[in-house]
Amino acid sequence: MRRAAALAAVLVAGACNSPLRIGVVIPETGEAAVYGASVKSGVKLAFDRAQAAGTAPRGLEVLYRDSGSDPVRAASAAAALFDAGSVLVIGGVTSAEAKVMIPVAERAERVLISPSASAPELAGRSSFFFRVYPSDELEGVKAADFLTLVRGARSVLVLQEDNDYTRGLLPVFVGELTSHGGRVTDSIRFDEAGWHAEVREALARRAPDGVYVCGYGEAILAGVRLLRSLGYRGTICTTSAFSAVPLLTRAASLAEGVFFPLASFDVRSQQEPVRSFVHAYTAIYNLEPDIYAAHGYDAVLAALAALKGPGEPTGREIAHRLHALTGVVGVTGPIVFDAEGDIVHRLHDCWIHDGKVEEYDATAPHGGGRPGGKAGA
Repeated sequence: MRRAAALAAVLVAGACNSPLRIGVVIPETGEAAVYGASVKSGVKLAFDRAQAAGTAPRGLEVLYRDSGSDPVRAASAAAALFDAGSVLVIGGVTSAEAKVMIPVAERAERVLISPSASAPELAGRSSFFFRVYPSDELEGVKAADFLTLVRGARSVLVLQEDNDYTRGLLPVFVGELTSHGGRVTDSIRFDEAGWHAEVREALARRAPDGVYVCGYGEAILAGVRLLRSLGYRGTICTTSAFSAVPLLTRAASLAEGVFFPLASFDVRSQQEPVRSFVHAYTAIYNLEPDIYAAHGYDAVLAALAALKGPGEPTGREIAHRLHALTGVVGVTGPIVFDAEGDIVHRLHDCWIHDGKVEEYDATAPHGGGRPGGKAGA
């Protein structure tokens, strides 16, 4: 009896001391790695700072997995992490990855927090899905409003990738453009043979007021490079995916004057938590953070806030706490979720000005940026 009682005590103590696991699924390799690297840097910084400050849950263990930019691999990684006891997973960097990870979270009844998936169709798919990146419904409207209402464009050439991201974003953009009297002169896909020649012909035939380049970074870079080589002088507007630091570094002067909507943050702000985030990030990585790093950081802040409280953090309890969050301020703004798990954020008109991401000020001389460069993606 005494041995049985002692063994039971050991088992109970072991259960009480078992680690609290959080999984992180990020594309560290593959075509989306340019975003995954930034997201991971923000995620890791947030966890490291919380553990150093003693604000992380006792026994916290963070498990990182590489999706390889493959949605199927991302879903398998999430399932394995939930099976290993992760109370929630941070992941779904791309909309394609999030799309297949959501059913995994739903079956496991555990929370999935996406740092950057933005397809409108993801909203409301599961009560266990949350994202700290604004929906493309906001971005598509903002881009069309900028081209028509701010830049006065009435004719717009669209260059597009074909993926989950653009399939969600483009209908919103076109609908808003049309509502303001604008029209799409041509729509050319990057995967079409001879798309370079098609763009050249489209510009010569109709001379559109603006060009909307809809896609992820590599496609945007290819589109901007071609437009510059053809001497196009109209307004070039693209997606927030362009402003990841590695892409802008590669684009260099080609990116100057390119516009995009962004939930930005002022890297020169002296307000917390931005000031300490930028200081710590710069000290560790020797560069300013972009918006993907910022959203990765905020995803962790949301997760840690939801883990506070008595009792075992079940998936349903964590989801309930996330919906009820108040007073939690991230580096991109207050972390507040709507009924469908979407972050409540306002987007800004941004552009590349003097090599930096800045909020666009149409009233400034020559359309200059507002004081204080802003990093984003």
